[in-house]
Amino acid sequence: YSTPKSNMAEFLNGGFAAACAICIVNPIDVVKSRMQMQGELGAAAGKEAGKKAYTGVVQGLMAIGGKEGIKGLYRGLSAAVGFQMVGNSCRFGVYYFGKKVVGADKGAINNQTNALLAVGAGATAAVTAMPFFTIKTQLQVQTSATESVVGHQHQHRGLVNAATTILKTEGVLGFYKGFSAFLPRCMMLVIAQMTTYDFVKDKLVKNELMSNGMGCHTVSSAIAAGAAAVAMQPFDLVGSRMMNQAVSTDGKPLMYNGTLDCMKKTVAAEGVVGLYKGLSANYLRMAPQYILTFVFYEKFMKFSREVGITR
Repeated sequence: YSTPKSNMAEFLNGGFAAACAICIVNPIDVVKSRMQMQGELGAAAGKEAGKKAYTGVVQGLMAIGGKEGIKGLYRGLSAAVGFQMVGNSCRFGVYYFGKKVVGADKGAINNQTNALLAVGAGATAAVTAMPFFTIKTQLQVQTSATESVVGHQHQHRGLVNAATTILKTEGVLGFYKGFSAFLPRCMMLVIAQMTTYDFVKDKLVKNELMSNGMGCHTVSSAIAAGAAAVAMQPFDLVGSRMMNQAVSTDGKPLMYNGTLDCMKKTVAAEGVVGLYKGLSANYLRMAPQYILTFVFYEKFMKFSREVGITR
């Protein structure tokens, strides 16, 4: 059975694990954000026409590191940590608490039950953590290298300045631009990630292919990351573009009126493949992040059990 103390441990351990992981992979996340903005709507303004600032993950890391230094590679880190802490605390906590409530943590894995729990966990994470994701996206796309500009450039000086600027110009709803894309993004991510991880880990252990240790957690996490990246990618790109778009003086978005409008314009200008820009970076960010997150989570939960916080 669960106790308030053990439930809190699962919430906090999920958040701490993800925060530790993002501190390591944030540079790849920056590359992912910029690749998603690159050639936006065929670079309609002509500013990016005929050039590709970021041709791949390794080249992107080298370009950003070479022109902007370590500061460029870690743009938006404070917002990224906030997003991971809040989002993953909800995601892990709601998902695993829900499994205990319905008894899915005992006996055979029920994929349908796990998927429904994952939907609830993803929706909760989306609502609570989206303001941090919006700020993270805008900060990561910003660059001090004029030849590497992609997407709209905000002029935020950091997390607090970004938050106050958005509040002043757009109000609270400014943090939720693109929510109609971000919600399914979070739900698809959690459905694919959590259920795939549980399914793969269960099969590996039950079929005695691997013991329930770090190797098993690593393999399960890598496969879960691939499933999650593919499932959420179109919504991730659309949501990010809607969050980063410029707004008028009265706070109205200037490029996209909603998720379907953004999808239609993206496909019309860039083809269906445009919805999958940054997929390689997303996976190369998510695979190590999820491996680290699940490994940290399992270690934190083991420690919590050893000190009697949870069972």
